Amino acid sequence: MAELLDKWLDRTLTIDDIKEWLREQGQIRFLMEKGALTEDDLEHIAECMHQIYRWYHDEVPSLGHFLTAVVTNNFMDACAYADRANSLALPLYATFLYNHAPADYATKAKKLFSA
Repeated sequence: MAELLDKWLDRTLTIDDIKEWLREQGQIRFLMEKGALTEDDLEHIAECMHQIYRWYHDEVPSLGHFLTAVVTNNFMDACAYADRANSLALPLYATFLYNHAPADYATKAKKLFSA
C-alpha cells in the first residue's frame, strides 16, 4: 500500500488502513493462521501504529514507553515494554516506519530526549 505515506502526509490515515496493510504482511497472516494473533490483537497493533501517526501530527501529547522506544529506535526498550501482541509484531513497526512514515519522524523523535 504505497498510499499509506500519502495518507499520512495528508492526514487521512485511519486505523482501518493500517489493519488492511497489516493483513497483507506475511508475518501477520502466518501468526493469525497459527492462532498466535487474534483479530483483537490485530486491532490493538493497528491502534498502536495509528497512535504514532497521531503523535507525529501533534494530536496526542506523548507516547507510552513502548511506542517511545519504537520511534526512538531503542530496540532493547521496545522489546522490554512490548506486550504479547506487539512483541510478535515488532519487526513490522520497523517496516511501517521505514516504508510508510515521513523520514522526519526520526527528527521529531530525537526531540523526545531533549524535552
